[in-house]
Amino acid sequence: MGLLSAGKSSRIKSSGSAIFVVILLTICVIVAALLFYVNEREEPVINAEPLPPLIGTRTDLNFEVADLKSGLRHVQVVVRQGGKSIEIVDKIFPRRSWIGQAGPRQMHSTVTLDTEAHGLADGPAEVVISARDFSYWRFGAGNVSRIVLPVAFDTEPPKVTRLDSPRYIRQGGAGIVTYRISERVPYHGVNLNDYFHPGFPIIGKDDVYGAMIALPFDAEKITDAHVVARDAAGNAGKAPFGMIVKKRAIKHDTINIPDSFLDLKIPEFSQYYPDMTGSKLEQYLYVNNKVRQENNAQFRELCGHSLPEKLWSGRFNRMPGAGKASFADHRTYLYRGEKIDKQVHLGHDIASVRHAPVKAANRGKVIFADYRGIYGNTVVVDHGTGIFSLYSHMSQISVEIGDIVEKNDPLGATGTTGMAGGDHLHFSMLVNGIMVDPLEWWDASWLDLHIESYLK
Repeated sequence: MGLLSAGKSSRIKSSGSAIFVVILLTICVIVAALLFYVNEREEPVINAEPLPPLIGTRTDLNFEVADLKSGLRHVQVVVRQGGKSIEIVDKIFPRRSWIGQAGPRQMHSTVTLDTEAHGLADGPAEVVISARDFSYWRFGAGNVSRIVLPVAFDTEPPKVTRLDSPRYIRQGGAGIVTYRISERVPYHGVNLNDYFHPGFPIIGKDDVYGAMIALPFDAEKITDAHVVARDAAGNAGKAPFGMIVKKRAIKHDTINIPDSFLDLKIPEFSQYYPDMTGSKLEQYLYVNNKVRQENNAQFRELCGHSLPEKLWSGRFNRMPGAGKASFADHRTYLYRGEKIDKQVHLGHDIASVRHAPVKAANRGKVIFADYRGIYGNTVVVDHGTGIFSLYSHMSQISVEIGDIVEKNDPLGATGTTGMAGGDHLHFSMLVNGIMVDPLEWWDASWLDLHIESYLK
């Protein structure tokens, strides 16, 4: 009996020891897993938009930081320069729990690097973005990640010296401004009444540039005129100047719109503008107003970007023929004796024989050769340095976009396409997208005195 009791007791003790070991091992596994979990070693991820290589007085830094495990504890942005560290961002997040996600998963931020506010000097520097998480790794210090963005600060604007500018400029007239810049910059030209005229290098003159300028036909005064040069860091140097506006004598003209003209033209316009509705007169007014505005805006955009090199030379040729209408004529349109519309004619109409040859007024590159609303079949030539010529109402076009044409090379033939009642050429000149009076560009003396003499 004693032996049986002793054996049973031994088995109970052995079973109890095994259970204890299992429990102990389970606890160890749980503790190990917990330690592994809270000591995760995944570093926060930092992403920042690239900074420009040169930074001016102010620029924005956009960045985001993420930690999907224990969460973000500390995010810092500093600028290191010349042995100094300037703190820009120092964000500390409170612990929200002792296990699991203790801080936010993400942080998105935009900070402004302001050289004056932060006491930064011109020259090289480093922008350092660092982030620390809530992991217990490294005896509770957590995981740390860091990115370094090398930059250079430049707050000195380029020096701009105006050399020459027109004393007078006509409404619908043009001119040239020449200037010198102290350094090479990616952006320079002339701002005239809030319209930018890009500059170009003048061949044979070191560090001297020119910008063709134009004044719209309806500009009453000069509100602002200055040469501007902006460097890669965004610093802008300016040189203001003044001009006297010469008023243009307004010529008025009256145009009768018969039903026969509507019968002739509305089918043509309907082909290109099928959404037109209403009577033939209402469709005509739609074209003469809305389509005209769209066409002029399209040509302004097209001719706002010119080749920097000067392709043209000497006066621009005028097509032989009788002048039927001139630049900036103020037209009143009548239908059955009633006033129905008013528009301004921005070119010269020249009539010769039917389907007369149309030739390039000067050397340049064809940038448009297609149908365009009120202008009909149209060719636009870029002559470089901001100068463009436009030929419209043509019956046929014999050039293609990209063709280089010499002075007097054939472009096509006159016609009646677009808003034309009889066979003629509508000829316009544009300076950086602004339509100007071709008379100036047909005049060799004016061209030499006001433009070409400054380019030699």
